[in-house]
Amino acid sequence: MRDRLVQCPACGRILAAPPGCANCVVRCGACHTRFRLPRRVAMTDEAIASMLQEEHLRDLYEDIHAPPTGEAKLTGAEAAISGNTTVLPALTEGLRLVRMDRKGATFLFPASRLLEPAFRAAMPRRCLGCSSRMHLRAHVVIFAPELIDSRSLEAEHSAGALVLSEEEIRDLGNDELLNRLPKVPNVPHPGDLPMPYFLCDMCTGTGEISGQINIHSVTGQGTCRLQIRNLRRAEEFLVQAGGEGTPCHESLRRRIEKTAEHPWDLIPDVVRHRIEQWFRPQPAERFLAYVPDRDHARTEDGMSGIVVSNGRMIYHANRRHHEAKLTDPVEVQVVQGSGKESLRLKAPLWEVKHMAVDGEGKSLLRRALTLARFQVTWH
Repeated sequence: MRDRLVQCPACGRILAAPPGCANCVVRCGACHTRFRLPRRVAMTDEAIASMLQEEHLRDLYEDIHAPPTGEAKLTGAEAAISGNTTVLPALTEGLRLVRMDRKGATFLFPASRLLEPAFRAAMPRRCLGCSSRMHLRAHVVIFAPELIDSRSLEAEHSAGALVLSEEEIRDLGNDELLNRLPKVPNVPHPGDLPMPYFLCDMCTGTGEISGQINIHSVTGQGTCRLQIRNLRRAEEFLVQAGGEGTPCHESLRRRIEKTAEHPWDLIPDVVRHRIEQWFRPQPAERFLAYVPDRDHARTEDGMSGIVVSNGRMIYHANRRHHEAKLTDPVEVQVVQGSGKESLRLKAPLWEVKHMAVDGEGKSLLRRALTLARFQVTWH
């Protein structure tokens, strides 16, 4: 029979009680408050679902075995205070993966882990939005009373951004990086200690990461929740935080293997919005790649270039818009230039004599055209 979930009336911690432990006096393993278990389950199904994903319950809780009658015995728990008082352990030790849904992966951990510099510096040094390792800015997770998007709280908590050079991103040690970030005001300790995450200058970061902290006013103990939208970045964080090879890691790994990373999600927010002005996918059409025109500055990405889908190749520039269907024969010629390469594109009804492209763009174009099975002749 599954352990019964109850909530401490004093500190609010989630506790596990053996099935045979009913209508008896127990003690919270976190704040040591004694209280009597009600005959009915103290937490509703909705409350449990909001904290813990059902399929992970067995991984999250300690093994607690109770005899059918008499005093409840807790494996590995503190001994009972008296013959009819049972200590219920708090279920928040370590770093736990408690939920995976469309909002991402949600972790639960004791607030005391924020005192560890290595833990606070465990976030991958790449953009949480598009995975880029360049043009990054460091932001800090804001642990609010509720699980709220950190970017939306920056103005309220005066949390600024730290611009890092590519060398600093690569070379700064954890302690040096953390020392360059200020504490977060209006957040209870240790949630005020900076825990950095990274966004490139083209991604807004809205909805990418959220934090929550609850501190008991008497004991000073607390729990935190951290939600990361991108499952691959969540896995990198879990590994860096010491969770590699754990059941939580295996569960997250299995979910990632079943979830294909969509090329559209790897494009920064601002660039996606610009592309949407001239590319609207048709029914059953799937985006494969965007190749920017490198005659324009990087900050203008999305305003011009080539989009390849599984049904069309679209070229867009300032006053030109051309499309080639999957069945149209297309010729692509790569011309070497000074520092850049130039593409010449020819379709049955249109021709582009020059579009600057870098090595990454050329690889993206070749891969996408091959994947979609365009009739392409390369010169």
